Amino acid sequence: HSTRAPVDAWIKWRDAPGDIRCVRHPTIGYHDGDIVRTLQSWDAPNGFNFSWKDCAKYCGMEKECEFWTLERSGGQQCLLKKNKGDYHEVFDENNDYREGDHHMDCIYQTNFVQELRFWERFVAFWMARFHKDDRIIMSYEGFTGQDTGADSTVKLADFLRKAENGLDVVEAEQVPCVWEKVVNYRKASNPVMEASNPVMEASNPVMEASNPVMEASNAVMEAN
Repeated sequence: HSTRAPVDAWIKWRDAPGDIRCVRHPTIGYHDGDIVRTLQSWDAPNGFNFSWKDCAKYCGMEKECEFWTLERSGGQQCLLKKNKGDYHEVFDENNDYREGDHHMDCIYQTNFVQELRFWERFVAFWMARFHKDDRIIMSYEGFTGQDTGADSTVKLADFLRKAENGLDVVEAEQVPCVWEKVVNYRKASNPVMEASNPVMEASNPVMEASNPVMEASNAVMEAN
């Protein structure tokens, strides 16, 4: 196995619309179709005009809607349709359209939902591409915990030693010391911070200007 994961492939796969995101088509024309429901501009949430996400949301909530078309001029109607037909190209950007397909994700367009779906894709991507012996799963809390941090760092070091490209890793008996100096020193130097809000500390993996997990990984990989 290699420690250099196919990051470019992951980014391309992550950003593909797939079936888990509410997206609009990149085109500016429109498709024929049977009208399921016509929403006027004053039916928009702001009472003035629809954004494409507003129109997509209404389609997501409409049982019969298979795709939606948003007029960007004229009556600026949001048209919920089914039985998609011929496509009509439009070359006037001042008189164009927005379109997209029905998807339940369009109902819940919040940052949390989007990030949760990205995490779901992230896990599925890496789990499908690496055998269980070629991947390591570690939690931030386990890495920084007083009772578990040193052991977690040892686990990481053992994993890195198996790399095909021959990473230089410190000796096993030195790994706990690396963890103590790189990660645990924050707690030792500021016990008030640790005692005052341990939940916040555990929930924020990026601590101020640096990330102790990444620091520990880099330190373990250094040669003696």
